[in-house]
Amino acid sequence: MTAPTPAAPAVPRPGLRDRLRRERYLLALVLWLDDDYPSAQRRALVEQLRGDLDAAAADTSMHEAIRSLGPARRLAAEYSELLDPRRPRWGLGAAAAAGWLTVWLLAAAVFASALWQVAPAAGADGATARLLWAELTVVNTPRETSVGWQEGFPWTLVVALAAFVAAARPWRAVPALRGRAGRATGQS
Repeated sequence: MTAPTPAAPAVPRPGLRDRLRRERYLLALVLWLDDDYPSAQRRALVEQLRGDLDAAAADTSMHEAIRSLGPARRLAAEYSELLDPRRPRWGLGAAAAAGWLTVWLLAAAVFASALWQVAPAAGADGATARLLWAELTVVNTPRETSVGWQEGFPWTLVVALAAFVAAARPWRAVPALRGRAGRATGQS
């Protein structure tokens, strides 16, 4: 028969107030972490900090344990600096594509609104005009009210994809390409 291995001393569960204080701090940390911070690493970091805060709070108090870590914003910045700066930035790419699509839709809405004003004078066929590569037709008569949109090739999506690729730098996800790019620029 083997002797049981001693278990690590159990850290007592903090009270409700301390748990709320801890979770508020961890939520602030997660919100300050860059969107490009890998989610698996973020979850592991939060779990580790949760355990460390509980252990430190058992010795002193949760307030002191949190204060010893400093502001969540500064701690998040320190963790973000540890990441490889040559990694792809998927969140930034998504934001660039979404930004382009938002600007495009806003411009199209303003353009359609302007056409809406002149459509009654254009007659039954409505007013037709081009905005970059899209053709808008607005009909505003007592019998019919409509807005039509015709676009041959989906240039709007092509530009959104180009914005995503330019901002996200997806080629950095491929280790062979990342190594070649680093050697070409003199980085290691």
